[in-house]
Amino acid sequence: MTARPDSNGSFPGAPSRDPGVPRPPRARVLVTGASRRVGRATVLELAHAGVEPVLTFRAREDECRATAREAEEAARAAGFAVEPLVLPLDLSVAASVDAFLAALAPSVERRGLDAIVHNASDYIVSPLDACEGPALAALMERAHRAEAVAPATITLALRGALAKSAVAGGGAVVFFSDIYALGKPRAGYLAYTVAKAGVRAMAEQLAVELAPAIRVHCVAPGVVAWAEGMDESTKAAVLSRTPLGRAGTPEDAAKLVRFLILEAPYLTGGTITVDGGRSLR
Repeated sequence: MTARPDSNGSFPGAPSRDPGVPRPPRARVLVTGASRRVGRATVLELAHAGVEPVLTFRAREDECRATAREAEEAARAAGFAVEPLVLPLDLSVAASVDAFLAALAPSVERRGLDAIVHNASDYIVSPLDACEGPALAALMERAHRAEAVAPATITLALRGALAKSAVAGGGAVVFFSDIYALGKPRAGYLAYTVAKAGVRAMAEQLAVELAPAIRVHCVAPGVVAWAEGMDESTKAAVLSRTPLGRAGTPEDAAKLVRFLILEAPYLTGGTITVDGGRSLR
Protein backbone atom coordinates (compact mmCIF):
# COMPACT_ATOMS: atom_id res chain seq x y z
CA MET A 1 0.00 0.00 0.00
CA THR A 2 1.21 3.56 -0.64
CA ALA A 3 2.19 5.50 2.46
CA ARG A 4 0.24 8.63 3.38
CA PRO A 5 1.96 11.87 4.42
CA ASP A 6 0.45 14.46 6.72
CA SER A 7 -0.19 18.04 5.65
CA ASN A 8 3.51 18.87 6.01
CA GLY A 9 4.62 16.00 3.82
CA SER A 10 5.82 13.86 6.73
CA PHE A 11 4.52 10.45 7.69
CA PRO A 12 2.87 9.75 11.07
CA GLY A 13 5.20 7.89 13.43
CA ALA A 14 8.17 8.28 11.13
CA PRO A 15 11.48 9.90 12.13
CA SER A 16 12.47 13.25 10.65
CA ARG A 17 12.88 12.90 6.93
CA ASP A 18 16.18 13.50 5.17
CA PRO A 19 15.39 16.11 2.50
CA GLY A 20 17.59 14.19 0.08
CA VAL A 21 15.60 10.98 0.41
CA PRO A 22 12.54 10.73 -1.89
CA ARG A 23 9.20 10.29 -0.18
CA PRO A 24 6.80 7.43 -0.93
CA PRO A 25 3.91 8.31 -3.29
CA ARG A 26 1.00 10.33 -1.95
CA ALA A 27 -1.40 8.07 -3.84
CA ARG A 28 -1.58 5.61 -6.72
CA VAL A 29 -3.87 6.28 -9.69
CA LEU A 30 -4.86 4.33 -12.81
CA VAL A 31 -5.13 6.52 -15.93
CA THR A 32 -6.45 4.83 -19.06
CA GLY A 33 -5.37 6.07 -22.47
CA ALA A 34 -2.25 7.68 -21.05
CA SER A 35 -0.10 7.92 -24.18
CA ARG A 36 -1.01 11.42 -25.26
CA ARG A 37 -3.34 14.42 -25.05
CA VAL A 38 -5.45 14.54 -21.86
CA GLY A 39 -4.28 11.18 -20.57
CA ARG A 40 -0.63 12.15 -20.77
CA ALA A 41 -1.29 15.57 -19.23
CA THR A 42 -3.20 13.94 -16.36
CA VAL A 43 -0.40 11.50 -15.60
CA LEU A 44 2.16 14.31 -15.49
CA GLU A 45 -0.05 16.63 -13.44
CA LEU A 46 -0.55 13.89 -10.86
CA ALA A 47 3.14 12.97 -10.89
CA HIS A 48 4.08 16.55 -10.04
CA ALA A 49 1.84 16.12 -6.98
CA GLY A 50 3.65 12.93 -5.95
CA VAL A 51 1.16 10.42 -7.35
CA GLU A 52 2.30 7.07 -8.72
CA PRO A 53 0.63 6.27 -12.07
CA VAL A 54 -0.62 3.09 -13.65
CA LEU A 55 -0.86 3.83 -17.36
CA THR A 56 -2.67 2.01 -20.16
CA PHE A 57 -2.36 2.13 -23.92
CA ARG A 58 -4.22 0.55 -26.82
CA ALA A 59 -1.77 1.02 -29.71
CA ARG A 60 0.80 3.66 -28.72
CA GLU A 61 3.03 1.67 -26.39
CA ASP A 62 6.19 3.69 -27.07
CA GLU A 63 4.42 6.97 -26.33
CA CYS A 64 2.87 5.54 -23.19
CA ARG A 65 6.24 4.34 -21.89
CA ALA A 66 7.70 7.76 -22.66
CA THR A 67 4.93 9.32 -20.58
CA ALA A 68 5.74 6.91 -17.76
CA ARG A 69 9.40 7.97 -17.83
CA GLU A 70 8.42 11.64 -17.77
CA ALA A 71 6.12 10.97 -14.82
CA GLU A 72 8.89 9.26 -12.89
CA GLU A 73 11.18 12.23 -13.49
CA ALA A 74 8.48 14.76 -12.56
CA ALA A 75 7.73 12.95 -9.31
CA ARG A 76 11.44 12.72 -8.48
CA ALA A 77 11.82 16.46 -9.04
CA ALA A 78 8.96 16.98 -6.57
CA GLY A 79 10.70 14.76 -4.01
CA PHE A 80 8.74 11.52 -4.51
CA ALA A 81 9.81 8.06 -5.62
CA VAL A 82 7.25 6.41 -7.89
CA GLU A 83 7.26 3.20 -9.93
CA PRO A 84 4.99 3.67 -12.96
CA LEU A 85 3.30 0.58 -14.35
CA VAL A 86 2.39 0.37 -18.06
CA LEU A 87 -0.18 -2.15 -19.31
CA PRO A 88 -2.08 -2.74 -22.58
CA LEU A 89 -5.85 -2.26 -22.62
CA ASP A 90 -8.40 -2.19 -25.45
CA LEU A 91 -11.71 -1.15 -23.93
CA SER A 92 -13.71 -2.37 -26.92
CA VAL A 93 -12.57 -5.99 -26.45
CA ALA A 94 -13.88 -7.91 -23.43
CA ALA A 95 -10.94 -10.31 -23.43
CA SER A 96 -8.51 -7.38 -23.29
CA VAL A 97 -10.29 -5.95 -20.25
CA ASP A 98 -10.14 -9.33 -18.50
CA ALA A 99 -6.43 -9.71 -19.31
CA PHE A 100 -5.72 -6.19 -18.07
CA LEU A 101 -7.45 -6.80 -14.74
CA ALA A 102 -5.58 -10.08 -14.29
CA ALA A 103 -2.24 -8.39 -15.00
CA LEU A 104 -3.04 -5.49 -12.67
CA ALA A 105 -4.29 -7.58 -9.74
CA PRO A 106 -0.90 -8.54 -8.19
CA SER A 107 0.25 -4.93 -8.30
CA VAL A 108 -2.93 -3.69 -6.65
CA GLU A 109 -2.60 -6.37 -3.98
CA ARG A 110 0.92 -5.18 -3.16
CA ARG A 111 0.65 -1.42 -3.61
CA GLY A 112 -3.04 -0.58 -3.48
CA LEU A 113 -4.99 1.85 -5.66
CA ASP A 114 -6.54 5.19 -4.76
CA ALA A 115 -8.27 6.40 -7.92
CA ILE A 116 -9.19 5.61 -11.51
CA VAL A 117 -9.30 8.14 -14.34
CA HIS A 118 -11.36 6.71 -17.23
CA ASN A 119 -9.80 8.87 -19.92
CA ALA A 120 -9.47 6.37 -22.80
CA SER A 121 -12.16 6.72 -25.45
CA ASP A 122 -13.16 5.48 -28.88
CA TYR A 123 -14.05 8.57 -30.93
CA ILE A 124 -16.23 6.78 -33.45
CA VAL A 125 -17.54 8.59 -36.50
CA SER A 126 -20.97 7.29 -37.47
CA PRO A 127 -22.73 9.41 -40.13
CA LEU A 128 -26.28 8.19 -40.62
CA ASP A 129 -26.10 7.98 -44.39
CA ALA A 130 -23.17 5.55 -44.15
CA CYS A 131 -24.29 3.55 -41.14
CA GLU A 132 -27.51 1.60 -41.38
CA GLY A 133 -28.78 -1.70 -40.05
CA PRO A 134 -26.06 -4.09 -38.83
CA ALA A 135 -23.27 -1.55 -39.43
CA LEU A 136 -24.86 1.02 -37.17
CA ALA A 137 -25.69 -1.58 -34.54
CA ALA A 138 -22.08 -2.78 -34.52
CA LEU A 139 -20.75 0.76 -34.09
CA MET A 140 -23.17 1.54 -31.26
CA GLU A 141 -22.33 -1.69 -29.47
CA ARG A 142 -18.60 -1.00 -29.84
CA ALA A 143 -19.01 2.54 -28.48
CA HIS A 144 -21.15 1.36 -25.59
CA ARG A 145 -18.58 -1.26 -24.62
CA ALA A 146 -15.66 1.16 -24.79
CA GLU A 147 -17.31 4.12 -23.08
CA ALA A 148 -19.57 2.42 -20.53
CA VAL A 149 -19.30 -1.37 -20.17
CA ALA A 150 -15.52 -1.63 -19.87
CA PRO A 151 -15.12 1.35 -17.49
CA ALA A 152 -17.92 -0.01 -15.29
CA THR A 153 -16.33 -3.46 -15.29
CA ILE A 154 -12.93 -2.06 -14.31
CA THR A 155 -14.39 0.18 -11.61
CA LEU A 156 -16.35 -2.59 -9.95
CA ALA A 157 -13.43 -5.01 -10.15
CA LEU A 158 -11.22 -2.50 -8.31
CA ARG A 159 -13.73 -1.06 -5.86
CA GLY A 160 -12.34 -3.12 -2.98
CA ALA A 161 -8.94 -1.48 -3.34
CA LEU A 162 -10.44 1.98 -3.86
CA ALA A 163 -12.52 1.61 -0.70
CA LYS A 164 -9.31 1.16 1.32
CA SER A 165 -7.78 4.42 0.11
CA ALA A 166 -6.52 6.80 2.76
CA VAL A 167 -6.75 9.83 0.49
CA ALA A 168 -8.88 12.59 2.02
CA GLY A 169 -12.51 11.78 1.20
CA GLY A 170 -11.67 8.22 0.16
CA GLY A 171 -10.97 6.64 -3.20
CA ALA A 172 -12.11 8.36 -6.37
CA VAL A 173 -13.27 7.53 -9.88
CA VAL A 174 -13.27 10.14 -12.65
CA PHE A 175 -15.27 9.46 -15.81
CA PHE A 176 -15.00 11.53 -18.98
CA SER A 177 -18.14 12.45 -20.89
CA ASP A 178 -18.31 15.21 -23.52
CA ILE A 179 -20.28 18.45 -23.80
CA TYR A 180 -21.53 17.26 -27.21
CA ALA A 181 -23.29 14.42 -25.40
CA LEU A 182 -24.84 16.75 -22.83
CA GLY A 183 -27.11 18.98 -24.84
CA LYS A 184 -24.83 20.06 -27.69
CA PRO A 185 -25.14 17.21 -30.23
CA ARG A 186 -22.79 17.16 -33.19
CA ALA A 187 -23.90 15.53 -36.43
CA GLY A 188 -22.08 12.40 -37.49
CA TYR A 189 -21.30 10.93 -34.07
CA LEU A 190 -24.44 9.05 -33.06
CA ALA A 191 -22.69 6.01 -31.53
CA TYR A 192 -20.13 8.04 -29.61
CA THR A 193 -22.59 10.67 -28.40
CA VAL A 194 -25.16 8.18 -27.10
CA ALA A 195 -22.45 6.24 -25.27
CA LYS A 196 -20.95 9.37 -23.72
CA ALA A 197 -24.40 10.51 -22.57
CA GLY A 198 -24.66 7.23 -20.68
CA VAL A 199 -21.35 7.93 -18.94
CA ARG A 200 -22.89 10.81 -17.04
CA ALA A 201 -25.77 8.63 -15.83
CA MET A 202 -23.30 5.93 -14.82
CA ALA A 203 -21.24 8.39 -12.80
CA GLU A 204 -24.34 9.55 -10.94
CA GLN A 205 -25.49 5.97 -10.31
CA LEU A 206 -22.11 4.82 -9.03
CA ALA A 207 -21.73 7.93 -6.87
CA VAL A 208 -24.76 6.69 -4.95
CA GLU A 209 -23.89 3.02 -4.94
CA LEU A 210 -20.20 3.33 -4.05
CA ALA A 211 -20.62 5.97 -1.33
CA PRO A 212 -19.40 6.70 1.26
CA ALA A 213 -16.02 5.04 0.67
CA ILE A 214 -15.58 6.09 -2.97
CA ARG A 215 -16.25 9.42 -4.66
CA VAL A 216 -17.33 9.47 -8.31
CA HIS A 217 -16.97 12.40 -10.69
CA CYS A 218 -17.77 13.16 -14.31
CA VAL A 219 -15.77 15.64 -16.41
CA ALA A 220 -17.27 16.87 -19.69
CA PRO A 221 -14.68 18.62 -21.86
CA GLY A 222 -15.32 20.84 -24.82
CA VAL A 223 -12.31 21.52 -27.00
CA VAL A 224 -9.25 20.94 -24.83
CA ALA A 225 -7.27 19.57 -27.77
CA TRP A 226 -8.32 20.03 -31.36
CA ALA A 227 -9.31 16.88 -33.19
CA GLU A 228 -6.65 15.77 -35.65
CA GLY A 229 -7.32 17.06 -39.14
CA MET A 230 -9.88 19.70 -38.11
CA ASP A 231 -9.81 22.57 -40.60
CA GLU A 232 -9.39 26.20 -39.62
CA SER A 233 -12.92 27.23 -40.58
CA THR A 234 -14.39 24.59 -38.26
CA LYS A 235 -12.11 25.74 -35.45
CA ALA A 236 -13.19 29.33 -36.00
CA ALA A 237 -16.86 28.31 -35.86
CA VAL A 238 -16.34 26.51 -32.55
CA LEU A 239 -14.47 29.46 -31.04
CA SER A 240 -17.17 31.88 -32.18
CA ARG A 241 -19.58 30.03 -29.88
CA THR A 242 -17.14 29.83 -26.97
CA PRO A 243 -17.49 32.73 -24.51
CA LEU A 244 -13.80 32.65 -23.54
CA GLY A 245 -12.91 32.81 -27.24
CA ARG A 246 -10.14 30.22 -27.16
CA ALA A 247 -9.58 26.50 -27.03
CA GLY A 248 -8.52 24.85 -23.82
CA THR A 249 -5.55 22.56 -23.30
CA PRO A 250 -5.12 19.01 -22.03
CA GLU A 251 -3.55 20.56 -18.95
CA ASP A 252 -6.82 22.38 -18.17
CA ALA A 253 -8.60 19.03 -17.88
CA ALA A 254 -5.67 17.46 -16.02
CA LYS A 255 -5.66 20.13 -13.32
CA LEU A 256 -9.35 19.52 -12.70
CA VAL A 257 -8.77 15.78 -12.39
CA ARG A 258 -5.99 16.34 -9.86
CA PHE A 259 -8.28 18.59 -7.83
CA LEU A 260 -11.13 16.08 -7.84
CA ILE A 261 -8.90 13.22 -6.71
CA LEU A 262 -6.72 14.96 -4.14
CA GLU A 263 -8.49 18.12 -3.02
CA ALA A 264 -12.25 17.59 -3.19
CA PRO A 265 -13.22 15.30 -0.29
CA TYR A 266 -16.85 16.46 -0.21
CA LEU A 267 -17.62 16.31 -3.92
CA THR A 268 -19.27 13.34 -5.59
CA GLY A 269 -21.78 12.67 -8.35
CA GLY A 270 -21.39 15.95 -10.21
CA THR A 271 -20.57 16.68 -13.84
CA ILE A 272 -18.15 19.53 -14.45
CA THR A 273 -17.70 21.07 -17.89
CA VAL A 274 -14.27 22.21 -19.08
CA ASP A 275 -15.25 24.11 -22.20
CA GLY A 276 -14.63 27.83 -21.90
CA GLY A 277 -18.39 28.35 -21.56
CA ARG A 278 -19.23 26.61 -24.83
CA SER A 279 -22.04 24.60 -23.22
CA LEU A 280 -23.87 27.89 -22.51
CA ARG A 281 -24.44 28.56 -26.20
